[in-house]
Amino acid sequence: MTRATLFALPLLALLAGCAGYRLGSPVPEALRSVHVAAFENRTAYPMAGAIAAQQLLDALIEDGTFAPTDYDEARLRVQATITGVGTQAVSYSRNNNIEPDEYHVVLSAQLYAFDAQTGETYINGKTVRAIDSALTRNDYQTAVADTLPRVSRKLAQAILTELHGIAPREN
Repeated sequence: MTRATLFALPLLALLAGCAGYRLGSPVPEALRSVHVAAFENRTAYPMAGAIAAQQLLDALIEDGTFAPTDYDEARLRVQATITGVGTQAVSYSRNNNIEPDEYHVVLSAQLYAFDAQTGETYINGKTVRAIDSALTRNDYQTAVADTLPRVSRKLAQAILTELHGIAPREN
């Protein structure tokens, strides 16, 4: 084999491996204008819905695939209901084995997304969850409230992943 052949074979193998790769989002351009409604909040934490909606808007802007737009101009409309803020103790105080000092905070939402032009529903009440840690420092309520922006950011990323999977049905 010649030297050129030895160089070309690995290059061809590399190019063949990348043949199915697609740069960018599979979401059609027509569905990239999005309106995010204020999230309904069904939890005991008054700002959970507002925080989660703002984190989603921030994530959409940073990602760049979707363009947040006014209600009347958006083709894709996204709504969510924050259904729960739950906790699970994961670590206990060394001095008091019955008093947790760290929790996992789980934020749950039902997600809806539909096409304002055709009325097609892309996501219909899918449960999306995110989890993050909270250190109590002997104040459970404050620890959970302080964790809400972080866990909401993770929820926003999970919602963004769901939105990237949107594809219109073929007729």
